[in-house]
Amino acid sequence: MNGTSVNAATQAFLEQQTNLVLATSRRDGSPQMSPVWYLWRDGVFVISTIASTAKWRNLQRDPRCAVCVDDPATERMVVAYGAAELDDGDVWDRTRELVEKYRRPDEVQGYMD
Repeated sequence: MNGTSVNAATQAFLEQQTNLVLATSRRDGSPQMSPVWYLWRDGVFVISTIASTAKWRNLQRDPRCAVCVDDPATERMVVAYGAAELDDGDVWDRTRELVEKYRRPDEVQGYMD
């Protein structure tokens, strides 16, 4: 999937924020909301999860999804809609990059083991 272009201010906002909520569709069509860690890279939201989660199963069945990144302090938010691309290959390097965004360097090794 091609990335989305955003202006510099939105790019900085998406790179700095830590709060992303992923919306997927349950089998019955009702929404499932999941707060997740994410990266904004090359115009794409990168989210890491494991195949045993409801969000993974939901996206396998129906890749349509929505995300909301917000900052309650500034009342700024970005909402995006699209289709997820699932990657069940070797994602360790990207997962490490994601964990490094949320954990101190001394915590990353223990978290990834």
